[in-house]
Amino acid sequence: MTEPSRPTQTRTTTEKRAALSRDLAEFLIELSIALHKHAMYPGGHPTLGPAAGQVGARLASLMVERPSLSLGVARDQLVIDGVATDPKNMLLHDLAERLHRHHIGAVSFTRGVVPSELEEALRVLASDSEREGEPLGLRPAAQIPRWPHVELYPLTFERLELVGAPPEGEEAQAGEVTGGRGAQLWVGLARAALAVDEMRKARAAQQAPPEPQAFRAGMEAPAAPGDGAAGAGPDGAQAADTAEAAAEPAAVAKAIESHERGTAYDQVIVGYLLQIAEELKTSGAAGAAALQKKMSRLITTLDGHTLERLLEMGGDVGQRRKFVMDASQGMAVDAVVDIVKAATGTGAPISQAMLRMLAKLGQHAERGPAPRRAIAESALRDQVGELIQGWALADPNPDGYALALQKMSQSTSTLVAADEVRFAPEAERIVQMAIETGAAGEPLERAVGWFVERSRIPDLIDMLEKSPRQSAATEAVRARVVAPEPLRIALNAVPLDLGLVDRIAGALGAEAAEPMLQVLADSESRQVRSAIIARLVKMPDAVRPLLSRRLGDERWYVVRNMLCIAADLPGGSGDLDAAPFTQHADARVRREALRVLFRHPTERTRALCRALADPDEKVKRLAVSALAEGGVPDAAVPLLAAIATDHEADEELRVATVRSLAGGRGGMALDTLLKLSEVKRRSIMERLSSQGTNPVLLAAVQALAAFRTDARARNRLEAVATSRDPAAAKVAADVLGGTT
Repeated sequence: MTEPSRPTQTRTTTEKRAALSRDLAEFLIELSIALHKHAMYPGGHPTLGPAAGQVGARLASLMVERPSLSLGVARDQLVIDGVATDPKNMLLHDLAERLHRHHIGAVSFTRGVVPSELEEALRVLASDSEREGEPLGLRPAAQIPRWPHVELYPLTFERLELVGAPPEGEEAQAGEVTGGRGAQLWVGLARAALAVDEMRKARAAQQAPPEPQAFRAGMEAPAAPGDGAAGAGPDGAQAADTAEAAAEPAAVAKAIESHERGTAYDQVIVGYLLQIAEELKTSGAAGAAALQKKMSRLITTLDGHTLERLLEMGGDVGQRRKFVMDASQGMAVDAVVDIVKAATGTGAPISQAMLRMLAKLGQHAERGPAPRRAIAESALRDQVGELIQGWALADPNPDGYALALQKMSQSTSTLVAADEVRFAPEAERIVQMAIETGAAGEPLERAVGWFVERSRIPDLIDMLEKSPRQSAATEAVRARVVAPEPLRIALNAVPLDLGLVDRIAGALGAEAAEPMLQVLADSESRQVRSAIIARLVKMPDAVRPLLSRRLGDERWYVVRNMLCIAADLPGGSGDLDAAPFTQHADARVRREALRVLFRHPTERTRALCRALADPDEKVKRLAVSALAEGGVPDAAVPLLAAIATDHEADEELRVATVRSLAGGRGGMALDTLLKLSEVKRRSIMERLSSQGTNPVLLAAVQALAAFRTDARARNRLEAVATSRDPAAAKVAADVLGGTT
């Protein structure tokens, strides 16, 4: 079938390139000039400071009405505020090339940037990546320079290279983007989109706050294979295959949908979409057909909200109008319809009747007989072009025409599969009728499948809960939605819907434990792992028998999380044997194993002694905290005394240990406290240079309250109460007076 001809249209005022505001244009020009000067002149040159100052002044004026400014890099042009710069502007073209050579995908500035930050950032970016070493964006995340108000975002997946032209005598495979500007644009879009996930993981790894003591969820994620540069590792071919698979439209769409709105990478993605739309409109090369297929799959895979968001990022109405116009002339018809639908949510409404008519034309263009396809496709593109001319109207159709379109769109097309039209709108009614009558069969299965495909499982659970009786129909519905597999899907969904997870897990009961443990072992999401652990500890009877067999897993973080759950289970961990893991090489595993044993009556003393002798300070702290709950065994006193008198140990740990000695029995605990509570005479110079009373001394004096009936302890308290150390004297007086 020959490709339908695309109508040629003269460029109107609505198709002109959306221009940058004057302030933004001047800022980019100043930035390009300053970067060029830093590349030309050595450090300390008198022209560098003023150049950075000019950039700072422009930036300060821009930051008056906005908290941040993001600058996207798209190979030979920049994207700022959703507007792509003209690649023919040599200054901005040079700025984009310099950043792109460093594999920088975006630069963001936040309010409060100071000249020293700008000057340092300009010096780093002005370095020649080819002569002075590895580009900035290819360095490990921890080695990429960062400043308080300036941040560089790298483009990762460096193995996702341009697919070259096929060897002589061979043809490109169907759907393969080969060479040329189209291939460059697709690879650029894929790298920008996929870099979002990589950068998020790297930033999370650097900025994750320390784990609170009260929430010991053990959320350390497994190191993902190939973390960092894509393709790294022993199997280069496998890494390359992974990169190629990641560049598939479905993977690119998923990455775009998953990143947060307003990030600097939005600018890059929008910039590539604008360029690709224009390329498809003007290009007649064979590679354009393959690029068109990939873009069609990308656009149709994106959900409506994401597409609307990207169109909003694409600048003002004029910019969006041009993008839709270019897309209507170059992209596949299904993508054109999706783009027009998304555009209605960005401040440029189109009547629902017109949208239905365009959808019907698209169905004819894709599924109709061969002679009709070309006519339908040409008509669709013409209609979109005409529609855009009057886009500013609240409703571009007169009332009579809108009514005609409504009636025409409601007629059943002979080109559409009957099942798809009949069952989708009736799915809810079919399920309700089946539950009421108790009848099950293929129509019910298809209706339930319609709900599942659209992530409307909560609606099905509502129907099951309201069902007056159990029947073959309710069992059929329950088997599809109240089962381990839907629970796994809900736990792996992005974003995580905890309400849906709770409803499925609640309906499953004890059966939910096994799939939740499996997702806990495999998930890389901290949010998912914390949510699972919080729920598993509330179902001890179901979880307790499943933990022991997972302790044989070779992955340390899996073992740690299983022990963490066991330590928090109400009623104890049962017959789980945690003792072997107190010798584990990883301190995080040892901590959780010891927590399990602290709750075991016959193992508590041995576990406390082992923890106090552990080389890891966090393990020691854990033991000291546990001593307050069940008393201090005699065997632990020598170990506590050793820590309390160790001047190399952490001061906070020593203070906590001294306080624990107050619960010890026997002479060693008292001897240690007497030794630590001795107030030595100091010269005037020593007192003047002192930073205050030693906290360990104060803790020891206070701990003597437990021994104040002993003559030695009382004598020491009286001596400290009359000493020249005012803080220690006050504590001793309070102890003697019985107020401590």
